[in-house]
Amino acid sequence: MIIKAVKLYENGYMRKPLPFGGEEGPDKFDPAVKYRSSLQNFVIDTGSEVILVDTGMPKETPDMVPDDKSIIYMGERVKDYVSALADAGYKPEQVSKILVTHKHDDHTGELRAFPNAKIYIGPDDADALGLSGDNIVRAQYKDGPYYNFPECDKIAEGIYFIKAKGHTNGNSIIIGRTAASSICSTAT
Repeated sequence: MIIKAVKLYENGYMRKPLPFGGEEGPDKFDPAVKYRSSLQNFVIDTGSEVILVDTGMPKETPDMVPDDKSIIYMGERVKDYVSALADAGYKPEQVSKILVTHKHDDHTGELRAFPNAKIYIGPDDADALGLSGDNIVRAQYKDGPYYNFPECDKIAEGIYFIKAKGHTNGNSIIIGRTAASSICSTAT
């Protein structure tokens, strides 16, 4: 299995505890601090199929212009999703599955670019987006626990779609692991 980042933006930041989950409480974070951030998604090549984790912002989304009041700045756009995927060595028609961490545009913006892919998504987020059709696979979390997470679907060998309600009602965590590498992708 090969896991590669699909780099879309760089030099972004957040001025709130969102990327850290906020477990320590808002009083522990300094709003004047710019916490580094970027937008990248992942491609997983199992050798027999190509699986994406999220699809980034819609390509027509205008670039953000940060100012002193910007709470979240996505960063400077490096590439649109399909071009960044091509840089990683893949074409849209090679993609068999897309694993969506959650419904926000920065994670679902280019689902439309992959008409042959099955789209795996939490049921609440599928409903919120109005997704339907033969290519939509609503997670059933039928494969039991994954370590301390009580519910998951095993997508392929070493790839798990884990129920993680929080950022959105349909939020999921994706685990891709081999003996040599692993990713954990979650929502921000």
